[in-house]
Parts: sequence; structure tokens; C-alpha cells
Amino acid sequence: MKKTAFALSLLLGAGLSFAKKTDVPAGPFRMGPVLTQIASIPMTTAEISAFMPEKKVLFVVGGENVLEVVDIADPTNPKKISEMKLPGGASSVTVHGDFVAVSLLNNPEWKMGHVQVMRYNKKLEVLGSHELCYMPDMITFTPDGLNLLVACEGSPDETFSEDPEGGIGVLSVSKPDAKSWIKPQKTVVDFNGLDTLKLMAAGVRKTGVKSFVQSLEPEYITVSPDSKTAWVSLQENNSLVKFDVESKKILDVFPLGYVDHSVPGSGLDIKKNKTIEIKNYPLRGLRQPDGISAFSVNGKTFVLTANEGAPVNDYKAWTDVTTPMMLVQQGVLDSSVFVGDVLEDVKNLSVSNLERCDIAPDKTANGKCPYMYTFGTRSISIFDGETGHLMWDSGDMFEQTISKVAPDYFNWNSKKGKVKMDARSEDKGCEPENVTTGVVGEKRYAFAGLERTSGVAVFDITGIENGSAPKIVGFYMDPKDRGPEGILFIPAEKSPNGEPLLVVGYEYSKTLAVYTVK
Repeated sequence: MKKTAFALSLLLGAGLSFAKKTDVPAGPFRMGPVLTQIASIPMTTAEISAFMPEKKVLFVVGGENVLEVVDIADPTNPKKISEMKLPGGASSVTVHGDFVAVSLLNNPEWKMGHVQVMRYNKKLEVLGSHELCYMPDMITFTPDGLNLLVACEGSPDETFSEDPEGGIGVLSVSKPDAKSWIKPQKTVVDFNGLDTLKLMAAGVRKTGVKSFVQSLEPEYITVSPDSKTAWVSLQENNSLVKFDVESKKILDVFPLGYVDHSVPGSGLDIKKNKTIEIKNYPLRGLRQPDGISAFSVNGKTFVLTANEGAPVNDYKAWTDVTTPMMLVQQGVLDSSVFVGDVLEDVKNLSVSNLERCDIAPDKTANGKCPYMYTFGTRSISIFDGETGHLMWDSGDMFEQTISKVAPDYFNWNSKKGKVKMDARSEDKGCEPENVTTGVVGEKRYAFAGLERTSGVAVFDITGIENGSAPKIVGFYMDPKDRGPEGILFIPAEKSPNGEPLLVVGYEYSKTLAVYTVK
């Protein structure tokens, strides 16, 4: 990681200068030749997209009661051609063949949600609407088209008086035809059979005031290319579920651990002082991924995670957020580590009050914490899908790259659209939101969307199965496109123009952008 940062500094020039607000460059900002934006269009909503190669159209949703259809026969000139009103806020969309499915939230969101299955031939025909589970947050077809998998988040209301159980929803058919999808088999796999104490001791976090099972909240799903295995991120719980699709059984739950920010190559900027200061601190970042993506090499499957972070701080009844100064008052911290200068630097961070050093699995000899846990890692990771073993983490590559490529936008808050560099340094930084992978020629790439900074980063992950360390090879950010949410790779063999494409939905700016990938 040190070598990567050094190479970037040579490539992109030395020194960091900060322009006055009136002098801030408008962009776009680019590193490397991998990504080139060829189009960006306004949408009603632009978060998650799915591609139907046969019709050369995208289906786009974003929390509103509408599904938009975009023609990308000419990727340089995408055109919105139609939209369909939906009976609920659409949280996600997926495509297989000429079938389209959306997950629909209820109002209020903690109530039972639906999945609507449709067929597309110039217009959308509804085949069925299926009440399935609580708060369906993400949906995906398995590659063989026989199953629809749904991440049923089951989040509570703000008082925790209503806290439905989350689970993994499955709609199944014996063959992927229209007749079968009118009345699929419905299953919701819950977490009641898990060994609660064992998982908590291993590092699976319990949040909230209700039971351990009620605290588990599926966020995102990815499936192996052979359709046999799925992985489900439990974001607030900092864990990954391994799921057998055919038997509809949970095979394992992997705690995802932390990034040690005291280690060189895993530093971070935690001070909001209009200066780029990427340093090491006695902090452990909880990965807590949002988007995840599976890829297979030589029969071995890996899972890529976007380590956004997820503090539970939007509920009146309970929170897992505290402050460093509160931990000092409680006598939790090791005073030999958290001396005056360190405390001054970290004082404005939001940190976790769940991980403790006087009980397992974090118990120390003196019962005092020589570290604090923060939310998110400002990185992406790759895990062995079979064992949950960590293969690689990008460390501080995002912050190092942005500091060179677009220093005036370093850790800015693109949600607000005001260029105030360093605004997010105290709060999860660039926030990796989503990831996907794709093969271009002899290279396997990982693409990561950075929600708050709004850039898209590209890593060469070729050879990860043989121990080769991934390298950051591309970065693109246009401040006009803000808040990347969904990120979709279209391989050359399915692309309308025969070139690999990347489609990104930007939640804040409500724009849909198309990139070529070299």
C-alpha cells in the first residue's frame, strides 16, 4: 500500500494545494485511462439499474413509486423511453431474460413489503405481485433465472416498538417462464436456528433493544456464477451470511472484523481542519459493508465488500454511537495510549459503544481499551467466499488517491453539493457504497462507488487467487454526478456497442452516467 501511494505521488505530482472556494476547479477529475464517461442524463430517480441485453434497455429505480426505462442502444446517447408507476417505493430492480423484478417497500417501511415480477416487450406486463417479507431492501435473480433472492432488512421503527425479524426471501420457479412466475414458490429463511452466543463471541454485533435475531438486518445479496451459493451482507452486524440457494439454508455467518488504522497503509484523515492529514491512529474500523459482489476464478469464489459503515444513530430508543470523551469519562480507554495529543485529534469522532475491552472477544489484560472502534473503513475488501478468510483490503488507497487527483474535493460532502473539502473527515470519509467486478481482456477489475466523495475507483484484481495484491488503476469523478449508489458492469459480449460499459446511478444528483472501460 505504501508503494501504491508513492507511485501515485510520482504519477500525479507532488504537493497539495487548496484553492479558495471561488477557485475550486469544476472537474471532471481522472486518473488512468480505464474509465471514460460518454454520457450522463437526468432521471426522476437514479439509484439502482439493471440491464436487459436483448432489448438494449436499462431499468432504473430509486426509492420512488416509479420504474424508468432507458434505451441505451447508443450508449453515448441514452434516452428515457417510458416509466411505470409502482404500488410502493422501489428499493431495487433485477433482470433475467425478458423478466424484470422490483422489491417494493410499504409505508411505513417496517411493514410487510412486496416483490413485483414483470415481463418486458416494448412495454411492461405485470405477472404477479407477491407479499414476501419485512422491508425488502435488495433483490437479485440467480444467474440461472430460477430464483429471486431478497434481502429482507426488517428494520425497526424509530421507537423500537415495531422491530420485525429480517431474513432471506426466496421466490422460486421450476423453469424460468411467464407461467411459472405468475405463482412462484415463496420462502423466507429466518435466523432463529443460529447459535446466538457463539456468533456474538465471534464478533457478530447485536444492535437494538430486542432479541439477537431481530437485530440481524440483511442489506445486500450477491450470488455465485453457478447459482448455487449466495452471500448476504448484514451491515449493522458487520457480518456476511453464506446461503445455500437450492436447500434454502444458512450455511455460515462470517464476522468481517476490522481494519487496524494504527498500521501503515491503513491511515485516515479524522480532522475537519481544511487540511489533508492521513495518519495512523489507535482506531479499529468496523467494515459493515453495504454493497457486495461475488466473482469466481478457477472454481473458487470470492466476495468483494464496500465497507461503508453503519452506526445505529437514527433511532430515539437506542444507539450504538458514543464519543471518545464519553469513553474517557467512563474509564474505558487505556490512558497510556490515548494521551493528550491523540485525544485532541480523535475527540470529534463517532465511535462504537458496543465493543468493550473487559469482556470477550475484545478483553484485554487490564480491561482497558488501547483502541476505539469506528464505523466503516473507507476501503473495500476481498474475502474467500468459502471460509470468510480476508484476502485483501485497500487500506487508505481511496484517501491517498483523492488527495492527489482532486484535493479540493477531498472528503467533501457531495450530498449537500457544496464544495467544502475535509467536511467528512470526522465521519466515514468517502463512504464506499457499492462494488462490482468485470473482466476486460486479460484483466479482472473491481469498481467501487464512493458515495460521499462521488468518485468511482477501479482496481486491477487479476491474480488475487494466487496472492497478487490488487492495484488501483483508475479513478473518475465529475462533481456534477453526485452520490453513486448502484454500479453495473456490462461485459463486451452483452454491450450494445461491443465495448465494456459501466453504468452508475447517482442518488444525490439524480443522474445516470455511462462509462466505457478500457
